Amino acid sequence: MSVDKALKTMIRDEVEHLIRPLADAIEELRSGGNVASQLAALLTGRKRGPGRPPKLGRKAGKPGRKPGRAAGPKKACAIKGCRNAMRSKGYCSAHYQKYRMLDRTDRLPGDWKEYAAPGTVTDVKLPRGRAGAKALAEARAKKK
Repeated sequence: MSVDKALKTMIRDEVEHLIRPLADAIEELRSGGNVASQLAALLTGRKRGPGRPPKLGRKAGKPGRKPGRAAGPKKACAIKGCRNAMRSKGYCSAHYQKYRMLDRTDRLPGDWKEYAAPGTVTDVKLPRGRAGAKALAEARAKKK
């Protein structure tokens, strides 16, 4: 027996050994058995009922809340008269977006600081429309 023939025989035997479970499952499907339901019953230990399966890594509670994270007392926004809860850097989400825009365009007032105390910052009324475009153009010209 040549080395080539012996090597081919060894490889064929190994591949047949590895593929045998898959071939058995295909034969079971052809004969009319339902392999998928049998595998599911074996893995879970029970048959699955109707409806969505439960989420595995998640504890029950409010959606979006991480497990083990308690909701503490809500701090108020730093803007005077704003009733929303603080979200980022002392401001509610709306005023934080305003803070970011003012900071990006170099128009941030002096009392708008990061992590300001609740109710200590005066709100700024921004110009809109043509006046807003003009104010942005002036801020860009001043920046250069």
